[in-house]
Amino acid sequence: MAKSTDLTNKNFLLTKEQMADGQMLVSKTALEAVAQAAAQGVDGVVAMQAKVYEHLPKYLTKVAGVQPAVPGVMMKKDERGTISFDLSVILEYGAVIPKVAFAVQQAVKSDLANLAGLTVDSVNVTVAGLVPDEDHQTIDPEHLFDESAKKESAK
Repeated sequence: MAKSTDLTNKNFLLTKEQMADGQMLVSKTALEAVAQAAAQGVDGVVAMQAKVYEHLPKYLTKVAGVQPAVPGVMMKKDERGTISFDLSVILEYGAVIPKVAFAVQQAVKSDLANLAGLTVDSVNVTVAGLVPDEDHQTIDPEHLFDESAKKESAK
């Protein structure tokens, strides 16, 4: 009996009712991967940001009880059964941050609802950084208003 409760703690039951062939369980890692793919499909998202604790040795993360498998995504389920996702994204420079963050929230919720039939209560998006495009890297701070210096540095 302990084995079946252990499985349901690591995996998520997709349907409450018992089917003829048995129950369907999906791993937390698979659901996090769906959320990651949904977030990366949004215009303006360049990459997912790995959390600081993902670079620690595994024996330290086991002590802390944190073992993320998918970079930039953490899924949580509380005692009431509400499911939330924490995503940490890197955006391209020039993206409207609130607009992209809202699009990430909607994409994650809809993809998990469509692919897994899962209702997500909240999606928390943290913008971890911005990646500048090449045009902004060629600007010389000493000659901000000098057009000839901009053209020479771009060559």
